[in-house]
Amino acid sequence: MDQSYTVFVYGTLKRNQPNHHYLSSAKFITEATCFEKFPLVIASKIKGELFTVDEETLAKLDELENHPTLYVRQLQSFETTDGKIVEAWVYLLQEYKPEMLELEFFESYFSEGKHGKQYVASDDDLTKPEDILQVLRIK
Repeated sequence: MDQSYTVFVYGTLKRNQPNHHYLSSAKFITEATCFEKFPLVIASKIKGELFTVDEETLAKLDELENHPTLYVRQLQSFETTDGKIVEAWVYLLQEYKPEMLELEFFESYFSEGKHGKQYVASDDDLTKPEDILQVLRIK
């Protein structure tokens, strides 16, 4: 039997978001909230979704998130909507520029949310925090 992993997604990998197709073979578990706060581009304490994925899907997610160069996959604790604490993998920006903490914080990301930062697929190789700031048009 293939090994399975629990993964927390909070951005474009969520259901009805542009990169959700990467999780086509994954099983949705529940919505959850990050137990710990993190300095993220779009939020600090974030809401997202938990999925069970196989090794092949996890490898695809590693590639999408440019793990371990740009984002690092880490085990963290999450609180499910029914109050259970679940350990799951999450991708977190390895290094970030202090200017990122000056951005408005949101607890949940949707591609067409009120933040005005609609997801645009890019063939660019985003490997550094400076690249992300450029995409966000922050100088």
